[in-house]
Amino acid sequence: MVLNLLQVNIVIILMSGNPPYNEEKTGSMKPEQNTDTLDYSQSGNEKFILEDYQGAIDDYTRFIADHPADAEIWYNRGNAKYNLEDYKGAIEDYSEALRIDPKYVLIYNNRGNAKNALRDFRGAIADYTTAVSVDAEDATAYYNRGFAKNSIEDFHGAIADFTGAIGIDPLHIEAWYNRGVSNYWLKNYKSAIADYSRAISLEPYDSMSFCSRGLARKAMGELGGAIADFTRAINLNPEDVTAYYNRGLAKSDLKDFTGAVSDYTRVLSLNPKYILIYNLLGHVRCNLQDFTGAISDYSKVLEIEPNDTTALFSRGSAKNSLKDYRGAVDDYSKVIEIDPGYPLIYQYRANAKCNLKLYSGAVSDYTIALNRDPEEVDSYYFRGLARLDLGQQHEAALDFETAATMGSAEAVEAIRKYC
Repeated sequence: MVLNLLQVNIVIILMSGNPPYNEEKTGSMKPEQNTDTLDYSQSGNEKFILEDYQGAIDDYTRFIADHPADAEIWYNRGNAKYNLEDYKGAIEDYSEALRIDPKYVLIYNNRGNAKNALRDFRGAIADYTTAVSVDAEDATAYYNRGFAKNSIEDFHGAIADFTGAIGIDPLHIEAWYNRGVSNYWLKNYKSAIADYSRAISLEPYDSMSFCSRGLARKAMGELGGAIADFTRAINLNPEDVTAYYNRGLAKSDLKDFTGAVSDYTRVLSLNPKYILIYNLLGHVRCNLQDFTGAISDYSKVLEIEPNDTTALFSRGSAKNSLKDYRGAVDDYSKVIEIDPGYPLIYQYRANAKCNLKLYSGAVSDYTIALNRDPEEVDSYYFRGLARLDLGQQHEAALDFETAATMGSAEAVEAIRKYC
């Protein structure tokens, strides 16, 4: 008796898909085997079925001692080692089985799966290719090879293999689903949606297919359809963190900020370690004018990641909205300390300094901003205002004139009023 191996538990690039399959084959022991070694083979099989894999390995090893040329027992021991995540040991046993019987096609699939588990994707592809060359109607080998090609981002090759598996077995749900994944990464969103829809028609209770189709719809800007798919995924699996997260993003894009807060909060209840979700929560709270709540969210990120420039900048902006200009300057200064090239950071700090009447510091910041981007018209205009407050009429007029020539209506008004 030859035992089949459990499916490999692999997460593919975008979402978890059903991983490579292992194939089973029923063999029989040869009549010339003696009773003692036959018992070791049989007891090994029984232990395997009971998931006592180490016990199975011990018995298979005893059998091999007397029958080293039996390919099936090497194969079975390889399967047992695989289930204990001893992938290198499994590969060694599968390879010995193939040395004894090079036509033992099932082993190529399972050895490929072991290589896949070790992230030797190209080695896995070579084994699956051999399996296909031996049996061109082996849908499992096509599917497994497509899965490995997805892992090395050969999405065109993966699509060809999944299509091959579907041609042999049109009801191969996993091939439809993973072809959708390949199409998604190639930005063939319509094709991805069609593939996910086919997978759903074959298995309508799989939350993953709905979530994945929602992602493709979101990528196409079909936000309503995306939210509907994420909701279906959540109804099927109320603990689907990915669905809540992406539904929150879609709601935010539709300016349903209250709904987005609800979904992001649910993500955190399911996965409290997902600290960076607080950045998104902070953003939607700012859109709801809840700046105090936003500051609390950004601060939670910074408790874990004190150098998170997005959280620092956003918290500074929220503080600025609450007229806590000193706090805003402090946060902006920390951003500059970490990343002096952060977009518009000097202009934002300069604005906060102006509100604190720190005009000299503001002029310095606007000047740095303009050295970095001479086309930033607002910096000319605001520097002109700061210079007015410093009594630098001539320099202010020059800034207003520059801003006016760049199309600033505010600068034109400032020239009329102050110059």
